[in-house]
Amino acid sequence: MKRFLSTRSIRYTALGALVLSLLLCGTVWAATFTPPGGQAITYDPRGNFVVPILSGGTVTDRHVDQSFSLILVNGYGDVYYLNLMRDRYNYQGYSGYCKYRGFALSGCSTTGEVVMLRMKATAVMPEHFSIVSTSVRWRSTLYILNDVFRWLNSTTMCGYENWYPNNMSCSVAMYIAEGGFN
Repeated sequence: MKRFLSTRSIRYTALGALVLSLLLCGTVWAATFTPPGGQAITYDPRGNFVVPILSGGTVTDRHVDQSFSLILVNGYGDVYYLNLMRDRYNYQGYSGYCKYRGFALSGCSTTGEVVMLRMKATAVMPEHFSIVSTSVRWRSTLYILNDVFRWLNSTTMCGYENWYPNNMSCSVAMYIAEGGFN
């Protein structure tokens, strides 16, 4: 019985430490966005944060301090700060950074780099988007995130999110928090 109680108390202590660390590590942002029928998400319309970048097996920190032409928020509270880099008749390319709130695995960075491709609608295919972003875990493992989504209605985009090398997949909703598409 004593062995069971000590194992149980260790589990509760570990769970309490995890919850406390998540509360203490929360990012404070300046503005809020409330998706239709959802909970308010806060964000900073001007990117001003540090992004850890994995290069050559070592992590370097890049400070971001700029304004962005498009800010997307997903249903998990992640905020994507993007600028239009290439505009063609059938696609657009965006580049920027992300602040993660939904990535719950411990030891992962809460910021990363983002590239988004917008495929414009054609006669045979509706418009859709693909975001590829990164996160660093334990300052050594690079995670690749891939979100693929399309317009669900005039205010909401929906799709799937995948994390590699974890190979997780879940549905995701995306909203325009600031700016817009050309």
